[in-house]
Amino acid sequence: MKFSDEELLELYRQGLTNKEIADRLGVTQASVHYRLQKLGFLNNYHVEKTIDPEQVEVLHKMGVTNVGIALLLQTSVLAISQHLKELGLKDNYYRLKEIVSRG
Repeated sequence: MKFSDEELLELYRQGLTNKEIADRLGVTQASVHYRLQKLGFLNNYHVEKTIDPEQVEVLHKMGVTNVGIALLLQTSVLAISQHLKELGLKDNYYRLKEIVSRG
């Protein structure tokens, strides 16, 4: 599928990662990477969305797992895990697993 430089740059300026841009345009991540390089732009693959620690804490208190929090906040599980570690909190997965195993 073809896409214009304007379409690409609009998504790039929105702060989307290369993968997100590729998904939106229906092309490969390599195509996005190549075109951005050709246009003289850095790749957004390293960009991590800003995460509000209060949102992470509230969702954790609600019993949401790291994976669930990451999906809700549209970020990586690693980023959520790091935030929970900084807050001194553990993934709710282990608590939920224990509850389920008690049956």
